[in-house]
Amino acid sequence: EALVEVDSVEVRLYRSAVESAHTLRVKLYRRGQPIPLTDCMPVLENMGVRVIEEHPFRVEPDGIAVWIHDFLLVDPNGDPIDLESIRADFEDAFERVWSGEAEDDGFNALVIHAGLDWREITILRAYAKYLRQIAVPFSQELMARTLVNQSAIAKYLVEFFAGRFDPAGVE
Repeated sequence: EALVEVDSVEVRLYRSAVESAHTLRVKLYRRGQPIPLTDCMPVLENMGVRVIEEHPFRVEPDGIAVWIHDFLLVDPNGDPIDLESIRADFEDAFERVWSGEAEDDGFNALVIHAGLDWREITILRAYAKYLRQIAVPFSQELMARTLVNQSAIAKYLVEFFAGRFDPAGVE
């Protein structure tokens, strides 16, 4: 019912009762046409998960085709994933990437690995782009991978940025 526009996507992250803490499921809902795997797989993988399987379903409420794509996801390192702490940020980040409001790259894995939202990730992405402009020899992909692997540092960098530049924190 929330799918008003054709080709818009709704996202729901969940875990079934029989699955372990290392797995997640995501349902993508789209009105009109099904989502090609080549369009959604890179987005999901850049979100820091490995896609294990996908089951598409077509339903026609009120004669309008709606596609439901159900994906099984795992953490590539086999680490447990705290669903409750990342659910809203994961869903929001996926929808923002899908709509073009956020970039689709390896920094998005910080949603799962550092608990950051898409706006906080934009701060780190901007730092990486700035470093590239001043001729730091590391690629943006390497910087993203490093921050994902050192997720506590990524979180501290965002906290430092907020503490330094957030107008609400200025007295």
